[in-house]
Formats: sequence, structure tokens, C-alpha cells
Amino acid sequence: MYYELQPLRIQAGWRVEYNNFSEYDLDTHGENDAYELSEDLLQLYNEKANLVIDLGWYPAHDIDGEYLLILAKDFKWDCPLEKFSSKSKKEIIDHIEKWVCRGFFAKYITV
Repeated sequence: MYYELQPLRIQAGWRVEYNNFSEYDLDTHGENDAYELSEDLLQLYNEKANLVIDLGWYPAHDIDGEYLLILAKDFKWDCPLEKFSSKSKKEIIDHIEKWVCRGFFAKYITV
């Protein structure tokens, strides 16, 4: 089956580095298309703030896995500013849309 990309509300200033985050939802569509759940689902970059949002499913293609969402500054993956994991697609979408909001990430901008 073919799935469209997951619609997201991304505010200005964020660049999509890659997007494989489809509308596939394990709870809705079942296990047959678990190949949609990979470690490289979505990466957003804000050059002005030097922030990266990275989304993956770990372990890849494993129905017992979960989404892992990371907000990092200066590509420092070993010490992320924020980290969130969940099996719930809705929770992940809510966090992405919150993190791209300037009101949220302004605290991480150094002048």
C-alpha cells in the first residue's frame, strides 16, 4: 500500500532535510506495512537557531518499537536539548508541532 506524507504544521525558518514520515499508523493500518517504520523518518533544521529535530522508529520495522524524537543544538546528538519517545503517532505529531513553534525553541537561541 502507498501512504502519503504525514501533514505537519511547520513554522517558517525550518528546513526539511529529509521526510519519510508517512501517514502510516501501526494502530490504524496494522502490522503488514511496518516497513514504513524506519530510523530515518524526518529531520528538520533551523539554521538561525542551529537546531535539529530528528524522528525515527527504533528498532526499525519492529512493531514492538517506538518513535524517538530528538531536539539537538549544534548536531550534538549525545546531549540533546529535548528527547521524547512514544508509540503514539498523535503524541509525536503534537511534540513536533510544539517544538517548531518559536515560542518554544526561543529559549535555546543564544545571541
